[in-house]
Amino acid sequence: MDAVVPARRLHTRGGFWALPSSVVEKSWRSQWDRLVDQVRLSDHLTLYRAVEEGVPAITVILLSKALSEPAPSVLDIIGLPETTYLRKAKAGEVLPDAAGHRTVALMRVVATLRQLLEESGDAEQVKDFDLESWVSTWIRTPLPELGGATPAALLRNPDGQRVVETLLERMRGGLVA
Repeated sequence: MDAVVPARRLHTRGGFWALPSSVVEKSWRSQWDRLVDQVRLSDHLTLYRAVEEGVPAITVILLSKALSEPAPSVLDIIGLPETTYLRKAKAGEVLPDAAGHRTVALMRVVATLRQLLEESGDAEQVKDFDLESWVSTWIRTPLPELGGATPAALLRNPDGQRVVETLLERMRGGLVA
């Protein structure tokens, strides 16, 4: 079962999230890009407040579309059972706290990698690079730098998230990751 809920029932928020009540096929990309840029430009306190405000269920669908992953795969990465997601989405509720934290952590990975890509050199060379597809593969790849764990597995708790952030900083510095 694909964990997509009818758009009219999805929870929307103002403030940081400011998402419409549906993810229209033609506009999901702009919504995703806006959120990733917002995550990239936000400090830790702003992101903390965004998670406390509540991460809307529609964010799972945006992640699913952006990473070209079925919604159940995204739910697996953020550690949320499909039944819980469906119940929360149908009720118009936000994701549970832990899943919200993991969702923002995953978005921070994408935002950081997007920034690394933009800083890497010639804009013409990287403009057609499909970062989200690359992230989708990378996040599930066991890495020696992570003791053979995948970045997705480490996103399950704050200490693991810091390990992934450290790895990304090493990538920024040019060290092999």
